[in-house]
Amino acid sequence: MLSKANRALSPVMRPLLGPLLAGLLVGCGGGKIGAEQGTPSGNSGRGSPSGTVPGGSSGGGGGGTAACTSQPSVVQIGRTRLRRMTRSQFNNTVRDLLGNATNPASVIAPDERIGPFYSNGIAPITDLIVQQHMEVAEKLALDAQARMTSIAPCNLTADTGDTCARQFISDFGQRAYRRPLEQAEKDNYLSLYTLGRSTSAANGFRLVVQAMLQSPFFLYHVDVGQSGVPSDTPTPLTSYELASRLSYFLWDTMPDRALFDLAASEQLADAAVLKDQVARMLADPRAKDAVPSFHSQWLGIGNMDDVIKDPALFPEWNDSLSSAMRAETTNFADYVVRSGDGRLSTLFTADFSFLDASLFPLYGMTAPAGFTAGSRVALDPTERSGILTQAAFLSTHAHRDQTSPVHRGLIVRENVLCQLVNPPPPNVNANPLPPSSAATTRQRFEAHESDPQCAGCHTLMDPIGLTFENYDAIGRFRADEGGIPIDASGEIKGASTDLAGRFVGVRELGSKLAQSRQVSDCVANQWFRFALGRMESMDDDCVLAVIRQGFAASGGDIRQLLTAIVLSDAFRQVRHVSGTTL
Repeated sequence: MLSKANRALSPVMRPLLGPLLAGLLVGCGGGKIGAEQGTPSGNSGRGSPSGTVPGGSSGGGGGGTAACTSQPSVVQIGRTRLRRMTRSQFNNTVRDLLGNATNPASVIAPDERIGPFYSNGIAPITDLIVQQHMEVAEKLALDAQARMTSIAPCNLTADTGDTCARQFISDFGQRAYRRPLEQAEKDNYLSLYTLGRSTSAANGFRLVVQAMLQSPFFLYHVDVGQSGVPSDTPTPLTSYELASRLSYFLWDTMPDRALFDLAASEQLADAAVLKDQVARMLADPRAKDAVPSFHSQWLGIGNMDDVIKDPALFPEWNDSLSSAMRAETTNFADYVVRSGDGRLSTLFTADFSFLDASLFPLYGMTAPAGFTAGSRVALDPTERSGILTQAAFLSTHAHRDQTSPVHRGLIVRENVLCQLVNPPPPNVNANPLPPSSAATTRQRFEAHESDPQCAGCHTLMDPIGLTFENYDAIGRFRADEGGIPIDASGEIKGASTDLAGRFVGVRELGSKLAQSRQVSDCVANQWFRFALGRMESMDDDCVLAVIRQGFAASGGDIRQLLTAIVLSDAFRQVRHVSGTTL
C-alpha cells in the first residue's frame, strides 16, 4: 500500500511516480498467487486438481473448517493485493465522475485475469501503461473543460480569491479518490490550480483534473484499513474504503452521494445498514454494469467481439448478431438476479429469455404478437433451457467452422464445477479435429479417450461437451449432423455424487447443475473472487464455509449470497501481502 509520505508528493510529481511505485509494490515477490496470497485451499486457483472434488463429496467446505469452530472469535482472511482499476471500472468511474461515456480505457493495455475475472493485481506497471494513462488523463481533462460549470460545485471563473477553488478541489478530490483529501493534498492541488489559473480558471481546472486522474489514489483500490498502515493482521476497512469496495462490487463504479454520506457518518460499520445498502444498490440501474459483467466473465463470453465464424458455413454471422447474443445473456442474467426469483437454478433451467428480433430466426421462432425488443419471451423447453443454451455461450465456445466439445466441456468443468483441467503436454497437437461428412463430432472425438496421452484430461471435458452437440457453432439447434442423428448423451466424471449418472442434452445437464452442492459452492467461490478481485486461500476457509452453507440453505438465492459476501470478514476487513510498504 502507499504510505502517508507518498500522499505528500506534489500533484505534479505524483502522476509520474505514483503508478510506477505502486507497480513495484504489486510486482514484488514474483507475482505468484499461492506464494503471495497464502496457500491455496482445496478449491482455489482455477480449481482443484484434475478429477478431484473440492471439499469432499459434496464439494463444500474446506480444510480449515474445524479450526473455525474451535476458534470462532479469530478473524481469518486471505491477503489482498493493491489492485489497479479494470478498464470497465475506469470507464464507469469517469462516466460518473466527469460525465464522459466514451469508454476511454479501450486504449489502455488489456486487463489481467485472476481466475475467470479481470483484476489488475499481479503484473507490475510498465512504462507503456503509465504513458497510456497519462494520455487518457490529458484527453479526459481537456474534454471536461467544456463542462467545468457542471462538474465544479461553484463558479470558478467568477472566483476572485481561492474559496471556490478550494471547494472544487475538496469536493472533486473526494469523489475521485473515494475518500476526503488530506490538508497537504488540498494545498498541493491548490498550488497546481493557481499555476494554471494564471492563464485561465479553465486551465487551472484542467490541470487539477488531469493530475488527479493519474494519481494512484484514483487508479487503484487503495484498501489500507483503519490502522493506516499495511498489516499482515486483519484490520477493518475505513468507512470510505468499505463504501468503495461495495460500489465497485455491485456497480462496477465509484460510490454515489448516499454511500459517501454513510461513510462520512461511519454508519457502514452497522451490518444492518450494509444489508440495506446491498438491497438498494441491486435495485439501482447501475447494478446492470456489474451483475451481467460477472456472468459474462464467469462463462467466458466477454471476448465475443473477437469471435469469427466461417462466412461460407454461417453467412448470417455478423457484428449485429453477435451483439444481440451478448445482449440476450446480459438481459437474462440481470433479470434473474435483480428482478426475477434470484435463484441459481433459474439460471440453469429457465425456459424463457430476452431476445432481440435478429435472434428469432436463429432460434427457429417467430416473434410473438406484441413483441417489443427486450421483453421476456417463452422458449421451446425441448430446445432451450437456461444460460448454457444461449447463443452467446454456445458460439463463443466453438470453432469458426465447427462446434467444440472440448471448449464447452472445459468451461463447465473449470468455471461451473471449480475443477482444474491441466493443459495439454507441449508435444501434443491441440488443433481441432477437421470436420468430416462421414462421421459426427462424437465419432471423431472418440479418439481422445482411446489415446493414453489425451484420455486423462479429455474424459473430464468431452463427455460434458458432447451433450452440447445439439447446438452448432453459432448456437442454432439441430437434431442431426450431416444427416446422422445426434447423440447428446453425456456424463460428468470425477465430480461429486450429486452429479453422478448419465444424462441426455443440456436440459438434463442444467437440471443436474441446478441441484448440485458442488456447483452451488463453486458459484459462491466465483462471486467471492469477483467481489474481492483475488483468489481465495486456506485463510478464507472459515469465511467461505459460512457463505457456502448460507447459499445452499437459501435454495441458491443469489441476492442472499451477495449480501453474505458483503457482511463477511473478508469483505469488511483487509490483510496485506507481506512487504507491501514504501
